[in-house]
Amino acid sequence: MARKVVLIVLGALLLVIGALAAIGGGALMALFGSNNTLSSGVQNVSTPTRALVSPAGSIQGESGAQTVLGSVRLRITATPTGAGHQLFLGIGPASAVDRYLSGVSYDVATDVSVSPFHLTLARHGGTATPPPPGSQSFWVAKASGNHPTLTWTVTSGSYQVVVMNTDASAPVAFAGGLDLTIPHSFAIGLGLLIGGIVLILIAITLIVLGARTRARPQSRPVPDPAAGALARPGPTGCLDRTRGPDPGPKSLSGNLL
Repeated sequence: MARKVVLIVLGALLLVIGALAAIGGGALMALFGSNNTLSSGVQNVSTPTRALVSPAGSIQGESGAQTVLGSVRLRITATPTGAGHQLFLGIGPASAVDRYLSGVSYDVATDVSVSPFHLTLARHGGTATPPPPGSQSFWVAKASGNHPTLTWTVTSGSYQVVVMNTDASAPVAFAGGLDLTIPHSFAIGLGLLIGGIVLILIAITLIVLGARTRARPQSRPVPDPAAGALARPGPTGCLDRTRGPDPGPKSLSGNLL
């Protein structure tokens, strides 16, 4: 009975782990594809403020991940949809960006979903006019023009992506796309999918074996037929039926001569 329970419980546990691994691997393959790139496609974005700011990531100890996965790259493309404006794309340390936009009206993308693309914006009010973003020296990557394209290899630290007009005017409107390339992501997803399927097959085998396992019946003592049943003495004073009734003393018959 204990073996049956162990097989079924172990099988159920492997079934859950295998299903999660297979689902995660399939999702990773579908999102990144064979080119290892997660793409948002071209999306129209606008803000009535002077800038759109989005965290590029807060990655601590990222150098270890780079050693295992390779260089993680972020690529941003944009085309202005407002008449008479050129766009500036920049990535800078979060602290430097905050100082640059202090007192300026801008929107922060508090939540960014790539597939499907969705932005959740939070407004920061202000009345100050910042200097043109291209004049600042703190950017670790930047691009500007009518169709700017920015490519950045992700490094350890906390950074922010900033989209502005080159003259720091408002509003800002553009059609942009975001691509995130993680090397070997497709291979990792494939490995998870195959490993999950193998675990599922093992789990099903264990559950079937557990269901077929029967509990051993308890052994009972078997009487020895040669020994027979022990005769029990009858109560005191009972007749012995094997000998028949006691005729008692013989009576004298006839007359004495």
